[in-house]
Amino acid sequence: MPDVTQAELGRRLYHVHRGKTVETAMKMMQQGMGAEWKSFSEADVALLTHLLQCTWNTIDQKVWNKITFANTKAGDVRKILSYGEGVSPGHNPTPEAVVEIRKILLLLG
Repeated sequence: MPDVTQAELGRRLYHVHRGKTVETAMKMMQQGMGAEWKSFSEADVALLTHLLQCTWNTIDQKVWNKITFANTKAGDVRKILSYGEGVSPGHNPTPEAVVEIRKILLLLG
């Protein structure tokens, strides 16, 4: 195994943890919405994942863990996706968009 600095190892672990946490949230959203979830394309789901990962960075872990993602409605997802214009891997949402997504998530309870 190549030499990996502690900082790089920490960065990798952070990304893995963030990915798993967002994946769990996405599963809860999907379960909560049931058949409505199928109205979103693969591209929508990929964008939602990216937007949630960027927003996860701004929410305290204890607060994130209290968000009831199963309460998410299709309208909430559409609203979150509306902040994703121009967002792709390597191109994150604006700080203002993240603040708005954060507000939506915190209203879920």
